[in-house]
Amino acid sequence: MIDFLLDAPGEAVARYGAFPMAVAVGGFFLGGFVKGTIGFALPTIAVAIGATVLPPEVAVAYLAVPSVVMNVWQSVRDGMAGAWATFIEYRVVIGVMLVTLLAATQLLPYLDRASFSAIMGIGLTAFSVAQLLGWRPVDPPRPQADVLAGSVGGFFGGISGAWGPPILLLLLSLDLPKRQFIRTCGVTFLLGSFPFIAGHVATGVLNMQTVAISLLMLVPVGIGMRLGQQVQDRLDGERLRTLILLVLVVAGANFLRQAIFGG
Repeated sequence: MIDFLLDAPGEAVARYGAFPMAVAVGGFFLGGFVKGTIGFALPTIAVAIGATVLPPEVAVAYLAVPSVVMNVWQSVRDGMAGAWATFIEYRVVIGVMLVTLLAATQLLPYLDRASFSAIMGIGLTAFSVAQLLGWRPVDPPRPQADVLAGSVGGFFGGISGAWGPPILLLLLSLDLPKRQFIRTCGVTFLLGSFPFIAGHVATGVLNMQTVAISLLMLVPVGIGMRLGQQVQDRLDGERLRTLILLVLVVAGANFLRQAIFGG
């Protein structure tokens, strides 16, 4: 196993080139840093950067192990009791998301780069710009809002690994305290990782080669995550919310750029 891990980077460099792999590693570090800071966006940033130099399905596959490990870290940072209480509170949105996400993973092999980028860009940009302009649902009816957020989040998650934005819309509308918001993101995204992985094993996107690189990606992501948590501890709730939305605007705009201009 150790030999396979040591050989995997060389095989990836031979297939995709040294510069694209270096860019992908940098993107995963940045994704870990932003996730540590605001509680999410590892998939959004890592895939947005990685898919500019690698096939989208490869960039998505590299997320598998870091997604699980970083979300476990985030979920239990305040203890197991808090994580369990969060799961019970949001069990409807989590359950719907898991089913939809597993089904949507089957679409990824059929999406070309432009379609993939357009779907992600439109969703992220519409959500974040509306929030920055002041639109914000107040006390959304539940469990209806949970079902809607879980369905849309599962669709985006299955094709990209980024099932966060619709879930974030629900959580932002509930105006949760900062640490509870971060913990809820971690629990929701952690559970979403399992059908994401299962679905992409079934499609062949996750295989021995991509899993090996995914394991190695724990290093840049983990370093970025720890540095980001140090920033997070200094942010108040409103600054955190504004930073979340700005990150989503940038990510959505980058996906739209890729869809329109390519690259």
